[in-house]
Amino acid sequence: MRFGVLALLALPVVLTGCPILLSDWSIGGGGGDAGGSDATIPESGGSGSGSGGSSGPSSGSGSGTSTSGSGGTSGSSGGGSSGSSSGSASSGSSSGGSSSSVIAIAAGSASACALLSGGTVECWGGNQYGQLGNGTASGPQTCSGAACSTTPVAVSGLSGAMAISVGGSACALLSGGTVECWGWNAYGQLGNGTTTNSSTPVSVSGLSSATAISVGDDWACALLSGGTVECWGLNGSGPQTCSGNPCSTMPVAVSGLSGAMAISVGGSACALLSGGTVEC
Repeated sequence: MRFGVLALLALPVVLTGCPILLSDWSIGGGGGDAGGSDATIPESGGSGSGSGGSSGPSSGSGSGTSTSGSGGTSGSSGGGSSGSSSGSASSGSSSGGSSSSVIAIAAGSASACALLSGGTVECWGGNQYGQLGNGTASGPQTCSGAACSTTPVAVSGLSGAMAISVGGSACALLSGGTVECWGWNAYGQLGNGTTTNSSTPVSVSGLSSATAISVGDDWACALLSGGTVECWGLNGSGPQTCSGNPCSTMPVAVSGLSGAMAISVGGSACALLSGGTVEC
């Protein structure tokens, strides 16, 4: 009977492809989502819960599963392309020694990132366009050379991150309301006025009051504190270049939108409004 119980317990691991623990990390009081694009640091102080979403300190959007924890005020909320988390983050240690608490995660088309308790970010996976943010980028879409990393690496020079979102590129919302992005930039999805890929974070031009971010494969949006939304990157269909193809390399305001509480970006974009309605 004991063997039978053990066999049943082991079966889900075999079926799901043997999930493994990323080295030197302990899981905090809240996790991110399992397949969304954005995640945020939870608030602390009471019981807390979070639901999916490209999110900032107060709101989020996107689909995905959510995780709740105790020890914090309610975390970010919203429904959409990624999960947010809540609860207090507890520091822990692994068998290898000191460790950092993972606050939230976000996964994109070729890479994934984790937001750590100290406001730093680590990424792993594809690195053809500099998606890891550690100053390297090369090679075809294989895991040879510097084209990928099978373990998390720190995003260079990034601190004070409050939320992350990953698509074809990656962005982090910083504590002061600014946004920094890195990776693929053929359509201007880094928002810095260029179409040059960047393997380290660059500032999105003109944003100073962002409260949430959401990144798609080739464009991104930010929710601002006044309930408006600004977007940048691809604005049409065509070849993978911003030459002769509708795009914006810097944020532009979404027309006629106000009272937004959460955003989510995929092939299209939607905003959750304060009255409980949605506009896309």
